[in-house]
Amino acid sequence: MRILTWIGAAVVAWGLICAWYYFRQESVIFQPSRLPTGHDFQFDRPFEEHRIEVEPGVELDALLFPATGPGRAEAADHAAGRRVVLYLHGNAGHLQDWGWHADLYVEAGHDFLVIDYRGYGKSSGRVESEPQLHADIDRVWEWTTARYAPGDVTLVGYSLGAALAARLACEAEPPPSRLVLLAPFYSVRDMARRLVPYVPIGLLRYPLRTDRALSECRPELPITIFHGEGDRTVPFSQGRRLGELLGDRARLVPLPGAGHQDVAADPLFRREMEALLNLNRAGPAPAHDTRGTPDG
Repeated sequence: MRILTWIGAAVVAWGLICAWYYFRQESVIFQPSRLPTGHDFQFDRPFEEHRIEVEPGVELDALLFPATGPGRAEAADHAAGRRVVLYLHGNAGHLQDWGWHADLYVEAGHDFLVIDYRGYGKSSGRVESEPQLHADIDRVWEWTTARYAPGDVTLVGYSLGAALAARLACEAEPPPSRLVLLAPFYSVRDMARRLVPYVPIGLLRYPLRTDRALSECRPELPITIFHGEGDRTVPFSQGRRLGELLGDRARLVPLPGAGHQDVAADPLFRREMEALLNLNRAGPAPAHDTRGTPDG
């Protein structure tokens, strides 16, 4: 009888863990920081703040930093002739934290647009489902391409944002000029199998299948993956597997010693990213980034 009692207690405990996992996924996957609605952003370069409506009563906060470096277009607005980086950030923080990432891009002659997801910073609402999250990003894409030609947009996604960027870039018509993934995970589904193998994968409401999006992606889209070899949050093996999945359709750039938070400041990343942006300014992107995929 005692054994049956222990088994029963274990089953109940497992059920409670599964229930917590199912209903609390947002708090595990998304770690937003809020800002007061009247927060005054402070940066050492010019920027514009915009509100992007994704559904009635729900707006995402966005910051647009105009280009300042070589190759900057002189157009009076954000239409033809200007290039922009649409940046989808990671699962934590807000625009006051992420705005400094603009420096590299604007100094290379590209405008820089970064948005906060629902419930982050000054954005209203809260993330409630994966389809909702993708629909919001689609609306951001519509807002962006109403101001810039799709072929003048470089789509950059970091960590969580890499999964969103991959799906968008591979489905958008017409597509962006280039997709850049920073510290991407193969999928949240794959990460969950490794971190919580005792929880049924069917309970996962945010599989975020970066692998599926890329495997179905148009072959002509240039894709570059940057991943720190010292990343303990999203292991380098995740980015390497995506590189293997894509083969010669993408380029994987390992960043020796870099951790999950180190990518943006890594000297190798900055050199390589600047080269990609210069390539964008030189004219239409080639069908593939043909500089090879280093071993990782």
